[in-house]
Amino acid sequence: MHCAYDTLYMQLCLSIATRGWGTTLTNPLVGAIIVKNNRIVGRGFHWKRGEAHAEIIALIEAGRQSHGATLYVNLEPCCCAGRTPPCVPAIIRAGITRVVIGETDPNPRVNGQGIEQLRAHGIYVQVGVLSQPAHDLNRAYRAWILRALSYTILKIAVSANGKVSGFPQRYITSTPSLRYVHAVRSQVSAVLVGITTVQKDDPLLTDRLVGRHDPARIILDPDLTIPLNARVLAPGVRRIIVTRNRDTNKIQALTSLGVELHVYEGELCAPATLRRVLGTMDIGSIMVEGGATVFTHFFDENAYDEIMLFMAPHHVPQGLALTDRILQSIVSQDEHPEQIGEDRLYHVYRDH
Repeated sequence: MHCAYDTLYMQLCLSIATRGWGTTLTNPLVGAIIVKNNRIVGRGFHWKRGEAHAEIIALIEAGRQSHGATLYVNLEPCCCAGRTPPCVPAIIRAGITRVVIGETDPNPRVNGQGIEQLRAHGIYVQVGVLSQPAHDLNRAYRAWILRALSYTILKIAVSANGKVSGFPQRYITSTPSLRYVHAVRSQVSAVLVGITTVQKDDPLLTDRLVGRHDPARIILDPDLTIPLNARVLAPGVRRIIVTRNRDTNKIQALTSLGVELHVYEGELCAPATLRRVLGTMDIGSIMVEGGATVFTHFFDENAYDEIMLFMAPHHVPQGLALTDRILQSIVSQDEHPEQIGEDRLYHVYRDH
């Protein structure tokens, strides 16, 4: 059993951990706090892969006050060296006497071994405080560490009658929905669109309505027809083009802009293959934003972990429609859609 204070402190850990949204790449989101005599004496979060882990930052802030204190952390402390030294030895040296953990680390190199080492040194360890929120927070990390895939969110906006185009204005959904999407953009490693979306809308793919973190941009462009002045190629973040075209001049021009290219063989780059490739390129999570053809391609191959379908209350007389097969499949899986402004959000998670 754990006390009410344990729950409150773990909630704080989870909140702090979210400050690393979008920047930890394939690393987990971790928050840590150190409590002594019912007072927080240290806190930290993992901001970027290769930088200090949350526990180390909290220990540094707490200093000597760590001795005899309790460490709260939403993910099991690591016991293996990576780009940074392991956290478990530092926790032991600091004199921490109690560690409260949200969930074990699914990494096979850790997965309970960190807990065992702490206990072997006489530290009381409690596991499972707010385990479900802790589990949910690191869905993307789990997809990468266990399946070597980029965690994939499919997002699409439709009218009340299922249209994905033909809108009288640029966006069919309301401002609250747009803000919601930008918030999700700020949480993922990259946003992915097809070349048709780039040519038609010339999007920025930033999180400008939130202003927290701009994701990398991935463009599926089989024939490499992207204009060199497309706004999606603007510098400032990582830009990746997936193509089958080997036009040396175009590739050289794009490379000179700092664009990365992944060249594949055949007619299509299979979504499942693409997710594995992006995983090797340190893209821990992606949001697929368009268009309908790309969405359908990922959906039909079950190459996704979540779907976010925003449905506006307006009917559009003409335009491209999402197939009834896909629309009904998504809508039927969420019996209680969330109201976002005037729109409904059907949010579906895929079981693995």
